[in-house]
Amino acid sequence: MTERTKARLRVAALVVAAFLVQATVASDLRVDHVAPDLMLVVAICAGLTGGARQGVLIGFSAGLLADLYLTDTPVGLSALILCMVGYAVGTLRENVLPEGWLLTPVLALVASGAGIVAFVAIGDIVGQTQLVAMGRSGLIRTTVIEAVWSAVLAVPVAWLFARAERGSAGAAALDRGRPDRLGMR
Repeated sequence: MTERTKARLRVAALVVAAFLVQATVASDLRVDHVAPDLMLVVAICAGLTGGARQGVLIGFSAGLLADLYLTDTPVGLSALILCMVGYAVGTLRENVLPEGWLLTPVLALVASGAGIVAFVAIGDIVGQTQLVAMGRSGLIRTTVIEAVWSAVLAVPVAWLFARAERGSAGAAALDRGRPDRLGMR
């Protein structure tokens, strides 16, 4: 199995693990009745670490998983939004944004806010009136809380994505037959 295939399997396992955490634990972690959206964070971090192409692929996959879990929105709405968010973040990261330690949380904050607004707007266009039933102030409150959740969770998730993509340096050294930094084989 090639290193690229191993990296893809690690990233796929990370997406599935994030979905399982979302479906079991994260839905109970609420701040003012707003739970974190790990699938949105996964799409953002995929775009940050892997670029536009990975942002699209992982965003679409995470969105389809989210659509299977959500029962009150049409199938494909989350996939469309997360695909767009992953692409936008990846494109910005590749072409516009410089390196910096604040890049990940700030970009996650902005991208998740835009993703929530796009989800509600497109959902309303396709007839999902329950998404706008909370009113403008409820939408703003939900968007701000979700954006803060994403900014906080994006740092460890982006680190996990970067780690999954490049693998372990120790494992690579063992694969080549050389001892790792600890001198172990």
